[in-house]
Amino acid sequence: MKKLTFLFILFFNIFLSRGLFASPFQLINSDGEITYHVITDDSKPATNILITTTTTPLIRDKYVIIKDKTDSNGNVTIHVSSPDGWYNSSIIDLPGYYPTGGFGYMFTNSVGGKWQPWNPTIDVVVKPILNPIAMYASNINIDIPAKNIPVGFDLEASDWVAPYGKGSVSDFIFTMAEKIPFVYANLPYDVTNTLSFRNKGDGIQSVISLPLNQGSALRLPRFAPEGGYEPTLVQELSLNGNKRLNGADGENQNYFFRVRTVLDEKGQIKNALYGKVAGPVICGAQGIIQFTYYLNPTPNDRNMEFDPKKNLFQNLPPLQQVRTP
Repeated sequence: MKKLTFLFILFFNIFLSRGLFASPFQLINSDGEITYHVITDDSKPATNILITTTTTPLIRDKYVIIKDKTDSNGNVTIHVSSPDGWYNSSIIDLPGYYPTGGFGYMFTNSVGGKWQPWNPTIDVVVKPILNPIAMYASNINIDIPAKNIPVGFDLEASDWVAPYGKGSVSDFIFTMAEKIPFVYANLPYDVTNTLSFRNKGDGIQSVISLPLNQGSALRLPRFAPEGGYEPTLVQELSLNGNKRLNGADGENQNYFFRVRTVLDEKGQIKNALYGKVAGPVICGAQGIIQFTYYLNPTPNDRNMEFDPKKNLFQNLPPLQQVRTP
């Protein structure tokens, strides 16, 4: 009984959040037309791509599934009636490409039995599977072992450096400085978390992606940038909330990084390892560090297309395993 009550409340809230009980969405079954323009991440038309489009799944007798393929220009036009103007599309069964989904569209209003604006064009980017490689990849959720002093984290060992763990190279250096230590959420605290690096040329830079439920499963660009890396990432946390510098909060925040950099006599990059962080680097005021990272082990190779079947960490616990490219 409790489960049924929970499901009723959940669906009721979804209806409210989507405006299905308020103007202009009065469950008017109107015609809708939408065109998807599908291209690859190198801007070429993606032909013969099967797109699955559904109308609202909350009204059983109005639920419609339409499947059609893109033409030689990468276009496909979907025409289907909808009771609320909501369309959700995805590309799942796509040999040679990463799954792509979540490119939904909500029409604004209905005029003369047609959802408006009539036949908008939605751009969709799909990413072919080109060169997935073996990498070090791990989900990290650990406590910082010491405060007010720098503590190194070894990306190839997925652990703190000695004496706090089995690591030997300080790729990431976390420093949690406490002006007012965190004791309890309702008490004052003032904490600054700094992620820094040991070598000149090492660093990190921000990259914003689509939300987790949208776009390609390969969320970030295929290659880490050659330059633009900053030497620190600073987070200031206080009783008044979390202020993050050098990036934005939320699941859309990601990073590229460069570590183990060796410069030549002219100050140019001679050797370096590149990697990415999928999602934010979370350094809580309590001292908890959370991030998901990928490290390409080949010097100077900026390829970030990870093969989940070739993780160089062989025996990670289930919660640390990374299953996305």
